[in-house]
Amino acid sequence: MMRNVSAAIAAVFLLVSVVTLLLLPTADAASEPVCTYRNSEDETIFLKYLPLLKRGEDYVDFGKEGKCLKRAICTDTFKTIVESCAQHKITCANKDRFTGVFPGCCLKCP
Repeated sequence: MMRNVSAAIAAVFLLVSVVTLLLLPTADAASEPVCTYRNSEDETIFLKYLPLLKRGEDYVDFGKEGKCLKRAICTDTFKTIVESCAQHKITCANKDRFTGVFPGCCLKCP
């Protein structure tokens, strides 16, 4: 009788252990999709899309010399959009119309 009780306790303990291990999140299951961007210094930058805010994180690439070069933005489909300073018609006169760092960092005004 005592042997049956010990076997039952061992079986319950084993079952609880297996269920606990199955319920623990793994690195793959817990990771969320991200966008990537390879900056001018050859570093990989990871960006998230923020569904509650309905916008993606962005990254401004200032390069090795600290000069503003490009901006990477994560989209809702987890694609990375890369914008160059040349894509924006920005001058010292209209610089104040742009919010945020980019593309205002593309030029130096007196």
